[in-house]
Amino acid sequence: MDENLPQQLPTADIQPEPERTWFWLIPLAAVLLVAWLGYDSWARRGLEIRVYLENGHGLQAGDDIRYRGIVVGRVKSVELEQTLDGVRLLAVLDPGSQQLARAGTRFWVVRPKVGISGIAGLETIVGPRYLTLLPGEGRPQRSFIGLEEPPILERIRPGDLEIVLQASRRESVRPGTPILYRQVPIGVVLSVGLTSDSSAVEARVHIEKAFTELIRDDTRFWNVGKIEAQLGLQGMTIQMESLETLVAGGIAVATPSAAGQIVSNGHRFRLFDRARDEWLAWEPLIPIGSSLLPPGAIMPVPLRAVLRWQQGTLLTADKSRRGWVLQTADGLVGPRDLFVSDPDAHDDSVQLEISGERLPVPADRVQSRGSLAVLDAHVSRTVWPAARMRRATRPEDCLVIGDPAGRALPLAVSRLTVDEGDWAIDTAVSVDATWHGACVLARSDGQLLGILLVTPDGPRVALLPGEQGGDASEQGK
Repeated sequence: MDENLPQQLPTADIQPEPERTWFWLIPLAAVLLVAWLGYDSWARRGLEIRVYLENGHGLQAGDDIRYRGIVVGRVKSVELEQTLDGVRLLAVLDPGSQQLARAGTRFWVVRPKVGISGIAGLETIVGPRYLTLLPGEGRPQRSFIGLEEPPILERIRPGDLEIVLQASRRESVRPGTPILYRQVPIGVVLSVGLTSDSSAVEARVHIEKAFTELIRDDTRFWNVGKIEAQLGLQGMTIQMESLETLVAGGIAVATPSAAGQIVSNGHRFRLFDRARDEWLAWEPLIPIGSSLLPPGAIMPVPLRAVLRWQQGTLLTADKSRRGWVLQTADGLVGPRDLFVSDPDAHDDSVQLEISGERLPVPADRVQSRGSLAVLDAHVSRTVWPAARMRRATRPEDCLVIGDPAGRALPLAVSRLTVDEGDWAIDTAVSVDATWHGACVLARSDGQLLGILLVTPDGPRVALLPGEQGGDASEQGK
């Protein structure tokens, strides 16, 4: 090598290694995934509860817990108590049903049961037993004492009436015996036992709120769960209330035409063996309410009305329109189209059939009030008082009453919207033409707010005009 040449040594070009800060996200993601899986597993496990029963009735681990026919949980284990005097169930409620575990909730085993009143638990003859319940309204709770038999009454509501019937013998009266007014159930016997001094039998009776007005201090009760036979020269005469009461028993009720004072809880009545002839002739006019209305609220009695007319010149056609009307002091109130026929109708053919009568409908006797009208006519002794009408200014929870013998239709405020001064009803609510003209009452105070109209554009509530009241919130106070 030439020493005169300059020596050039190679140099390394060192590049800094890039920072890899994202590596720490991998263990973090793993931790979060494990945490999420753990929480999901914990959330899906449901709520464990314990139910103590006198007998297991064949219930096994894995059997259902059902409420309203829906599976809401499972029985996890069935064990004898250490004292051998009962059964302890460990059960799990599904995550969406944990609110059922509250103080006051009642559990019992559904199993086949045959009695004189019928067969219960028929589906468990070929299938497994299951645990069912009625939810309470108290605080959350995880330990419960189950019932040996299903409860006779699901729940006692505000306004219900509880009275006591006293008799010399029990006869066919037992828990679950129906209380009948004109063969319509209005209550049930809750319990039967001896009085404290063993001198008589007393039955604790529950009357539904809708029928408490029928029970007065001079009301009479008698046993109808038996057959009375009389043998005479013309043969044998057999008397009984009905086949149903013969099988299941029953207690009939009658109230005098001049009804007495309303009674309070705990009032005691005598239970007679049979009815006297005059009791069966009593016909009191007592307005009754509904369990969906506040205590003391009366029910309207709409009347079925049919407007008939003829139209045409060469060929005459019979036309008709049906609906409900309500008798008030001013006259019959109902949809306008029940009092006003088509313009081309023959004036002398227009008639309104109601309560077995045919009424002419002259224009000078009909007062139109928007989509409603009032006909100056009085065909019923049951008159809806003006004091129980008011004008509502905004939607509220309502109850629709059509056929007095049928079921009422509840209308939630969420289903109502203001439309041109009336309330349009959500089309999801099932309302057909048979409800046209039905009465619409406020759930808050039982006052009449309007009339239900079934139109081609959908059902709607035609509000009462006039000055009966102002703001609905003010009326409810």
